[in-house]
Amino acid sequence: MRILLALFPLLTFANTETVRLLHYNIKELDSSKINMNTSQIKDVAKLTAKYSADIISLNEIQFDKINVPTSQYQTEGKNIEKLNKLLSLNFPYSTFAEANTGKNAKTKSDGTYFIAPDSQEARDHADEVNFGTMPGQYSTGALFKYKIVEQKIITDLKWKEFNPKADLSQYKTPTGKDFPEDMKLFDKSFSDITLEIGSKKLHLILLHTVPSYHFGNPRSINDFRNAEQLRFLEWYTTRKTDFSVNLAKINPLEAKDYYLIVGDLNVDINDQSSEGSSVLKRIIKKSNSWIRPDKLTFTNESGNFAPSPMRLLLDYIIVSKNIRVKKGLILHPKFDRDELGCGQKPSVSLPGKTIVSYTKQSKECFVMVDKEYAQFKNASDHYPIYGEFSLE
Repeated sequence: MRILLALFPLLTFANTETVRLLHYNIKELDSSKINMNTSQIKDVAKLTAKYSADIISLNEIQFDKINVPTSQYQTEGKNIEKLNKLLSLNFPYSTFAEANTGKNAKTKSDGTYFIAPDSQEARDHADEVNFGTMPGQYSTGALFKYKIVEQKIITDLKWKEFNPKADLSQYKTPTGKDFPEDMKLFDKSFSDITLEIGSKKLHLILLHTVPSYHFGNPRSINDFRNAEQLRFLEWYTTRKTDFSVNLAKINPLEAKDYYLIVGDLNVDINDQSSEGSSVLKRIIKKSNSWIRPDKLTFTNESGNFAPSPMRLLLDYIIVSKNIRVKKGLILHPKFDRDELGCGQKPSVSLPGKTIVSYTKQSKECFVMVDKEYAQFKNASDHYPIYGEFSLE
């Protein structure tokens, strides 16, 4: 495995606690895949087994609900526990927050939901406000060895409660409808999980923001909503953002608090066209992170094996100033490739390599890549990130 590595001086401090965290956005990991223990999950297990962590953050996990997507499914909120076993992690504690994603999705005529979101019919039935083709889709969870002191999970905060001046009227849904004035700020959820780590308390902030991309809708609200979700994150962790915030029922963190922000923040910090990138830069400036705008890299890659894939930096770990970054990694495989032409699949076999294909001008073309690269691509369109942090 090739890794992008940022190492920091390992000094000795008295009364410090070191936390190891692994974050993974596992593409569209729904209840059907979890129940079948698919090859995707098995590849995730192989890849995550290479790193020992105290906390594992997971994005895009379906929050299982009774009769979703069909009557075959009869559990509620158990998918995080199932993954704990399937990935052979055996952590004693967990948190799992049901996303708003898919809450307003329409069912088929037989009362069941669409599992795969790719077809036009599935998109026609999707939740236009929070995306998703079934309730609980793209939820956020975490597994850890530490005891939970307190949990704050925010899903019902209305956007206008956070920012009364937010003008939603200039945006339209994919089918041209107005967004409701009482729409929620978060299309998924925002979690503050306080963990007891030795004599200290750490606020584990879990956030998977809305994508900052318009997906073909010129009046998409996505980029603005992404920036606003990041403004809430900025306010919650530092008590300040672009505007004054008055939320009587939500108390932001104190300056002395330890916090660790982790998740797919769905904006590339180097994308100057996205409003959220400037907010993210401010958050990092007020905090500590080994992922910085001057370090060009990526955590997301387009799903096929075609040459020159689109690559974006979307996943981040950001910690408070009183936490020292000891190590940071983006888990990348070897990207070496040997093009083998199009048409008939070649019969080539080399140790540690595998042959995969992609479509070019309606032809199937073949390429030989590292086996681990194929595992990563089967597991997700995101690469895991890992860090070690010292609570001073």
